[in-house]
Amino acid sequence: MKSRLSLFALCLLTAAASTSVIAQNHTLKLAIGAEPSEGFDPLLGWSHGSYVLLHSPLLRQNADLSWQPVLVNSYKLSDDGLTWTVHLKPDLKFSDGSPLTADDVVFSYNQAAISGGKADMGSFQQAKAVDKQTLTIQLKHPESTFINVLGALGIVPQAKYGKDFARQPIGAGPYKLTSLQPGQQLIVEANPYYVGKKNDFNKLVFVFLDQDSAYAAASSGKLDLVRVPQTLANQPVNNMKLLVQPSVENRGIMFPMIPAGKKDAQGNDIGNNITADIAIRQAINYAVDRQLLANQLFDGHATPAYTAVKGLPWDNPEAQFKDGDVEKARQILQQAGWVNKTPDGIREKNGTAAKLTLWYASGDSTRRDLAQAFSSMLKPIGIEVTLKSGSWETVERYMHANPTLFGWGSLDPMELYHHYSSKLQGEGYFNPGYYTNAKVDKHLQQAIETPNWQAATPIWQKVDWDGATGVGIKGDAAWAWLINLNHTYLVNPCVSLGQGAPEAHGDWTVLNNLENWSWTCK
Repeated sequence: MKSRLSLFALCLLTAAASTSVIAQNHTLKLAIGAEPSEGFDPLLGWSHGSYVLLHSPLLRQNADLSWQPVLVNSYKLSDDGLTWTVHLKPDLKFSDGSPLTADDVVFSYNQAAISGGKADMGSFQQAKAVDKQTLTIQLKHPESTFINVLGALGIVPQAKYGKDFARQPIGAGPYKLTSLQPGQQLIVEANPYYVGKKNDFNKLVFVFLDQDSAYAAASSGKLDLVRVPQTLANQPVNNMKLLVQPSVENRGIMFPMIPAGKKDAQGNDIGNNITADIAIRQAINYAVDRQLLANQLFDGHATPAYTAVKGLPWDNPEAQFKDGDVEKARQILQQAGWVNKTPDGIREKNGTAAKLTLWYASGDSTRRDLAQAFSSMLKPIGIEVTLKSGSWETVERYMHANPTLFGWGSLDPMELYHHYSSKLQGEGYFNPGYYTNAKVDKHLQQAIETPNWQAATPIWQKVDWDGATGVGIKGDAAWAWLINLNHTYLVNPCVSLGQGAPEAHGDWTVLNNLENWSWTCK
């Protein structure tokens, strides 16, 4: 939920630290996103992976997507791919000084598996303590992506975990919570017991502001790190520098893949007779000019995307195609029987007009602008797109029967499974278009069951196209992926965020490189 800039918030900000003494007291003031609705409980998956602020996972991901230990001395996967054995570092402590042992790790994993939150535990079955520094994690089946769980799930103290933990969190991350004023601000201070690399900032002050209000505060010199909309990023602000962070956060249009006529368990319609035709999906993909979207809507702070995993190792290098090709789109439609017989220029086939409704979540100008541009790009090929928006609760009722604009983006290749596995049809936001392809399912399963993520990479790439079929434009054209958004920030010139892995979807993912943040001024 977005919060408005208030006089109270600015007073809190000023009281926490002034811009002139940052170098002395090592305080950094930030506005990078709204307060997480689920609180600060890593077992519920707060803010999609920003666990590294107050909590620590067993591993952390490097800029090259490799993994390094944080809480562990060593870890090993059994030859059958079913058992991880983890040896913790000795004398670990939580931020309150209490010991962190294998029992706490075991509790964190077992509890997260039954919590019903956003933490994706994959094929996790059970964790067991061997001794105070050793534990095993048993999987239901081999899973090449499970290392992402080891690098994502923050560890909590078993003895302190309870119903109020999300508002009173204790962890083993680089910072500890010292003050939380809901709807206003969060203050954290350096955790003296943190075993990872420490940065230059002893205190961080987060103010919960929407992006427009945060931009105004940055312009007045009251913030040191501000996430701003791409459309405001090129407007200079005194005493602030622009930082453009690479991101895998994407936007794409999901197509219902089956004809209309069915309903889900809640009675919502499933299927769409127009998008069930592959010619419609292919023509739309070719007609959209992705570079134009990036340049005109986001002032160049976006890049064309042709898959859900652009820029990641598991992206198919042959996925890109020449888009913005209106003539090719028209030819595809014409050959498939979608002809133009009416003065309004809208094509029809067997008495069905090529008229679609595109749904997107309201309250997001990025999605609104993309939806409007998408609609205008389809008019020249004879497809009419009406736009509708609403809360996600509203969108959920219509997304199985209408094209829907989504935002995704993760460093975990399981995202491909979530989009395209027939086993996940209609499960929440997973595979909302009810896509199914037996060969794609086979690739997905094989990639998951491969023992390590490096060996699985070429298998993941086959999901888009394997030479005969796939989810991409050469195959089923299941989505129209549009762009990857760069994350744009205004930053105090004396602050460096270093180099980390590409940022994922979500407001707080800039924190995942906290250990490399530094103060560069003398």
